[in-house]
Amino acid sequence: MKHCESYQKILPYLESIRRLKHTTSVIYYDLACVAGKDAIGDQSELLNYWYGELAKISQDPTYIELVKAGRNDPEASPMEKRLFENLAKEIDFMENFTLEEYIEYRNIITECNEMWRICRPKNDFASWLPYWQKQVDSSRALAKKMMKDGQTPYDTCLDAYEPGETEEVVDAIFNPLKEVLIPLLRETKEKQKAFVIPALKPYDTIKQKELSIRMLNSIHYNLDKGALMESAHPFSDSFNRNDARVTTKFLIEDWRSNVFTCLHEGGHCLEFQNWSQEMYDNHVENMATAAICETHSRFFENIIGRSKAFMPRLQKDAAETLDPEIANIPSEDFYRLMNQIQPWLIRCEADELSYCLHIIIRYEIEKDLINGKIECKDVPAIWKQKYHDYLDVEVTDDKDGCMQDTHWSEALWGYFPSYALGNLYGAMIKEKMEETMNLNGLIETGHIEKIVEWMRDNDICYDYLKPGDWIKKVTGKEITAEPFIRYLKEKFA
Repeated sequence: MKHCESYQKILPYLESIRRLKHTTSVIYYDLACVAGKDAIGDQSELLNYWYGELAKISQDPTYIELVKAGRNDPEASPMEKRLFENLAKEIDFMENFTLEEYIEYRNIITECNEMWRICRPKNDFASWLPYWQKQVDSSRALAKKMMKDGQTPYDTCLDAYEPGETEEVVDAIFNPLKEVLIPLLRETKEKQKAFVIPALKPYDTIKQKELSIRMLNSIHYNLDKGALMESAHPFSDSFNRNDARVTTKFLIEDWRSNVFTCLHEGGHCLEFQNWSQEMYDNHVENMATAAICETHSRFFENIIGRSKAFMPRLQKDAAETLDPEIANIPSEDFYRLMNQIQPWLIRCEADELSYCLHIIIRYEIEKDLINGKIECKDVPAIWKQKYHDYLDVEVTDDKDGCMQDTHWSEALWGYFPSYALGNLYGAMIKEKMEETMNLNGLIETGHIEKIVEWMRDNDICYDYLKPGDWIKKVTGKEITAEPFIRYLKEKFA
């Protein structure tokens, strides 16, 4: 493959960045899945050291000049232009710090996350509060530094995950979606009372892990190029070309959590495992935005994993790994059990209909928090009120309330909307697929590899584009909530 001169000059830096990111991924994975409680501090310090090494590259004058030259190189290919644009954005971010200030900022985040890990199990919001407020104050200061004309502080957070995204854009999507979801959720809960939903039985983690492997195999996740481990907050990551890892969690009392976590995180890794060699050769892997990534995870979790077409496979695998009696559940009852509408506290375990309301609540709170309209101490009460108003759920503690997610402890401001946007993109892609293929037929007959191949050739290969350009390339349309609303109404109404 022929590259422009600017790319060839910057290649040594790109190779170093790739190795450093590989190293930070390995350390974070160890921190989340392996390290004991007493090791968290040392592991976090090591992680911050390597973040510092990455930051040094973004502040290297020679590197900065090479990026600027690349952005203006007329010989750069479209993929190379997108790479240089992304690198320039990272440099713009680092211009807000000296190296010492950046390391201090990372330390504030790490300390906040460490205290969250300690305080959340104890339901101790008060002890975590000063660390969180300190981190929020630092995040606000950074957001204000990054503001451009017409932006709010929170706009800069959104733009970091979805280039060009603003509060105005998200509000225009989320507000009408909320107006549909709240009454639809209440109506569906009432209709559900007419049906008998089978009771769940507890199953140990050994049996559940066997089912995990089957779920990953069912969607053609390649375990030879990955791994499966357990973490408190499930996640997935692409370490390198041949290593995309999944984590899950096991709830003894509700085995469905592990099933849909594996399909969700496995969906992320299917994206990673199907990036083209061209993307790696151009160092544009890992450039997919958060919403593009969530599109694929939510697609495999919900559009495939919770579909009627997937139920025979899931019921068979659950019966063979967990309990033979599961095979005797009538198929319609099993389908309703897997799609039970049961609004409650935890986002990660939310049913498909209420999930976006969990996201909208977080979006509305973090927007006001970063914009300085509320303070950290106000969040528990606001959280409880919104859960009551939107989901008819009463929040009884902070552990399973505003402290439940790791995102805010890690300063991932602007990430939460990506989950809901991923649902919207996924419904658009579903309708596009159905123009040329029998999606349910492929799921029912176990040919999910055909779906993965379509995504590889018509979707994942464009991951490096900005989200607006990407969805237009994949579906020919700009983002809209209408396909997602149609999908939910057809399934639940």
